Amino acid sequence: MQRGPLDEMIDRRPTDLAIQSGSRGLVYLIHGVTGTPTEMGYLGRRLARNGWDVYATTLPGHCTRIWDLLKASDKDWTAHVQAQLTFVRERYDYLYVAGLSAGALLALQSSVTVDVDALGILSPTFIYDGWNTPRVRALLPFVMKVAPLHYLLFHADGPPFGIKDAQLQAHIRAAYHPLALIRGWIRDRWAHWKSSGTDAATRANPAASKGYPIFPLKTLSHIDRLIARVRGRLGEVTAPTVILQAREDDMTGPRNGELVYNTIASQQKRLILLDDCYHVITVDKQRKAVANHLIEFFGRQTSTLDTPQTA
Repeated sequence: MQRGPLDEMIDRRPTDLAIQSGSRGLVYLIHGVTGTPTEMGYLGRRLARNGWDVYATTLPGHCTRIWDLLKASDKDWTAHVQAQLTFVRERYDYLYVAGLSAGALLALQSSVTVDVDALGILSPTFIYDGWNTPRVRALLPFVMKVAPLHYLLFHADGPPFGIKDAQLQAHIRAAYHPLALIRGWIRDRWAHWKSSGTDAATRANPAASKGYPIFPLKTLSHIDRLIARVRGRLGEVTAPTVILQAREDDMTGPRNGELVYNTIASQQKRLILLDDCYHVITVDKQRKAVANHLIEFFGRQTSTLDTPQTA
């Protein structure tokens, strides 16, 4: 792998994905909460083949153990993204940011404080109005008043896991089976003991590739705080923006994409609704279309930025 500015990325994690080719432009990818950079892997490789450097970050509290997620907050995720984008902004001529789900909110928020050249907003999460919204959300107002419950109550993810592709859905169902989770935990403990806590132990952890099968309600409360903060600043977003959302999104329906489109101040903006997929559009049946739309939109921005401005 070619060396470059991403080798010195601040707060870099073993699970981050970095692809460098000496490009003047970088696409920075942000996965969803309880997800992993793996869900941005296909998208990252497609973008890299079209000439950009790519960096898919690992949000604090992810790809390790559920207890680390319990300790992480929306402020930690925000600070992490802000610091990394500030770092790469100084090293690339063009900076594009794309995020999935809550990662889309972090992308929108970052553009208000860091000068980004374009945004890719994928399955934005503001209103939980999908057909498979967790019923546990109804408990959140009560739980938020009783702080200890934040740490004691969890929601277990279940089918369809935000994915319509039957083969991939079956693969995740098998990975989240209790026996598979126990075997994974044993492998993780063994790798950690053998490696004395080095990067190899992190990579052996199933959460590094599959994400967490459960998440605490505390994390859900932090997502709600992020939603409130970002929604209040949507009118300050001015970067060119493409919004991609599934018509059948099982978690957050098209109303979310429409909210972003109608509220941001960007002069260049597009809303694209996708058929035949659910919430995690970066890995589902329309992942090629998602990549193609981002490549076309970011490519158009690069052409515009490269064109000399006449007086």
